[in-house]
Amino acid sequence: MRRDGSPGTDVSAAIWYYLDAERKQNGPVAAEIIRNALRDGRIGADTLAWRDGLADWRPLQQLADELGLSPASAPPSARSSDTNINVDHRTPTDIASASGESGDVVPAGFMRRWAALFLDALILAVPIAIVAMMIAIPMGLFARDNEIAQGLAQGLCYLLYFLIAPLYYAGQESSIHQATLGKRALGIKVTDNEGRRLSFAHALARWFAAALSYLTLYIGFLMAAFTERKRALHDIVAGTLVVDQWAYTEFPERQKRELSGCLVAFLVGMLLIPFVLGVIAAIAVSQYQDYVIRAQVYEAIAMSDGVKTAVSEYRLEKNAFPTSNIDAGLAAPESISGAYVGRVDVGAEPGVITATFSASAPQHANRAIAGAQLQFTPSENGGSIEWRCHSDTLKRKWCPAACECGR
Repeated sequence: MRRDGSPGTDVSAAIWYYLDAERKQNGPVAAEIIRNALRDGRIGADTLAWRDGLADWRPLQQLADELGLSPASAPPSARSSDTNINVDHRTPTDIASASGESGDVVPAGFMRRWAALFLDALILAVPIAIVAMMIAIPMGLFARDNEIAQGLAQGLCYLLYFLIAPLYYAGQESSIHQATLGKRALGIKVTDNEGRRLSFAHALARWFAAALSYLTLYIGFLMAAFTERKRALHDIVAGTLVVDQWAYTEFPERQKRELSGCLVAFLVGMLLIPFVLGVIAAIAVSQYQDYVIRAQVYEAIAMSDGVKTAVSEYRLEKNAFPTSNIDAGLAAPESISGAYVGRVDVGAEPGVITATFSASAPQHANRAIAGAQLQFTPSENGGSIEWRCHSDTLKRKWCPAACECGR
């Protein structure tokens, strides 16, 4: 339905074309672009505009309701007295069709398509990785020694990809740009076999058809290097083309047949990416390992709280510190354990609590801290007991902020 209630094209999201000061055709653009141009005085109320569904070009003053314009306040057109200018009254669709029929359509070559696919993969990988880590880290799904947790983490990444990727590709390729961010960077777009913009459903079907190119061990993608219209297997199945961004427009002469600067820069960058990624990965893995170990060490602090209470009560009752778990009324050392702490002993020295980390089942502490200990030593201060946290076996970078570590 139109804004005026009559049947026809939904103009609320229509794509428009208009003539600029030199009577050159501009578009496709959104209505907001036309409103801005009118406000800035670059066009006037008598500027001709067109959208799909109109029989011919019309002055903006006749399209004010559809475009949300105020013709009465629009700047007067400097060209209103020029009545002898010849205007091409063909619609943009007619011009695009004529361009396609003349054979002046440059298909996107294999290298441009591959570069665009690589860029899109990077664009998708970043938000997917961030979301996956935000979900997986609190759940402990990145544990090194737990294959089930690692499998769940990998499954989470795949799930996020299959939720986000189809919306990204279909949404972008059915948009006004007819291309994903990677394709736009390389100056290419997706159309149907006649050069028309895809609907969301058509673009979504194309994404699912790409599975055929993966199932053929990427041979389906490689077909884009040899087929007549540079079509991959999923393009043939979905009835689509990948062409230069200026193909099927009123400016087919702007199409690029040689390598673009962006593609050249991309290919050069590809030579550097393995080295850069290797350095970044080495740093990231090291930092993540330290983060995991610090999180495991904090378990000893949490487990010691109840033991500290028992030691303090014994001190108040006996006027001395306990020298064993039995004295403090606690379970055997190996019975006081957690996911990373294998045992908690009392009495290495009177009242001293020692938490020992273990990498042996059922504990799975990082092997770097297996056997390391975190100790809590009591001291009296004005009738109250204070605790000093320290370790001679833990590195400082793994040590909690409230503790002292000697390595």
